[in-house]
Amino acid sequence: MSDQSIPLSIQDLTVAWHRRPVIWDVEFDVSPGRLVGIVGPNGAGKSTLLKAVMD
Repeated sequence: MSDQSIPLSIQDLTVAWHRRPVIWDVEFDVSPGRLVGIVGPNGAGKSTLLKAVMD
């Protein structure tokens, strides 16, 4: 693996918890070198989104 940044592209991400969709149809791209913030109120799905992306 090189030291270059790898871009991130998420398309049509849906996450279910106990068979109930909690995040649906998420799409985004993160270009190399970009700083991205995920903000929202408690329970909005920020941690769930990050966990799904990391799996």
